[in-house]
Amino acid sequence: MPLYDQGPAWGVKSPILVLHFDGAIDAGVAGHIAVEQMRHALRTDRIATFHTDEFIDYRAHRPVLTVEDWVSTDLNMPEIIVERVDDDLGQPFLLIHGPEPDMRWEKFASHIRQIAEEAGVEITVSLHGVPAGTPHTRPAQVHIQATDSSLIPPQPQMMQPMYFPSPVSSFVQARLAESGIDGVALLGSVPFYMADRPYPAVSSAILRKLSELTGLALPVGDLERGAAEDIAALESFTEENPQIHETVQALETHYDALTGANGIAPLTSFSDDVTSAPHTETQNIGDVIEAYLANVTKNSADVTENAPSHSASQTDEESEPETETVEDVLRRLAHREAQKNSASLNIRHIPRHRADTHEPPPLPPSEQQM
Repeated sequence: MPLYDQGPAWGVKSPILVLHFDGAIDAGVAGHIAVEQMRHALRTDRIATFHTDEFIDYRAHRPVLTVEDWVSTDLNMPEIIVERVDDDLGQPFLLIHGPEPDMRWEKFASHIRQIAEEAGVEITVSLHGVPAGTPHTRPAQVHIQATDSSLIPPQPQMMQPMYFPSPVSSFVQARLAESGIDGVALLGSVPFYMADRPYPAVSSAILRKLSELTGLALPVGDLERGAAEDIAALESFTEENPQIHETVQALETHYDALTGANGIAPLTSFSDDVTSAPHTETQNIGDVIEAYLANVTKNSADVTENAPSHSASQTDEESEPETETVEDVLRRLAHREAQKNSASLNIRHIPRHRADTHEPPPLPPSEQQM
């Protein structure tokens, strides 16, 4: 018995299936941002909705409760959904997204295989951001991992085999490959010091690579504008801070030495020598830049509070997307510090943190008035 409900777009045919699940291997939330950009800019229709009780542990993906004037008004449940998405030229493709399932991966993969076979899917593509020793001053790069060597384009060879806990997208692609449906993973290189903060430059690079690989006409304009603004802010900051400027220069030297003639650097986050800069310095750059960007966000928020408010009749499409606040950054830093402390006690039994792609965890009562 299928553990999903069919939607109005059930029966659509497409050779392309794109997968992304929030919760594993997505530095800079690069894959998540790419998915949301497609869903925001393109037409979508629901194909199927999975029964979340069968696959989701609500302690890891808690439903979001809305309370207004002390009254519970809404309970937003986590959803794993399959959608039909039409690209800018009207060509349909399938998109599966939502929180990463916590259980029954074999059954989940089996149901995705059924949906894929019904739709005539020939290839699947998953989207990931990977922390790497690449500076923000160099072009964002996307590497390709695949279930078949014939699908891999010219790119740097791996220095050694990689061993890492599989995300469910890779698990599903491996199972579908056994049924003759090949899979490709797009791995976008995110500067390691931006791994904990949304980084649209890699998201736009992932969408461009997805378009190049599949022939889909995909929207990247908004992401490229956001990326340009981020890079400009980072450039100004690093120029004014000699120590961080030095670290970025070391990363540039390391990156340029690795790119060689083909202009493509390997994923250095999987090797021991990420950068020639001292280890403590490479750790500190992320915290310092994050604090700087948090301050920029706070200043922007202060200006926004004093600006005239939008009229009540303004539509959601007309409003600007929400900006991450300094409180969001502080919550994330506090949670990350708590994770580090827990890791020193028992690293094997720490639940995987998924809050980066959803609402940030609440502050303790003693800190809520910061």
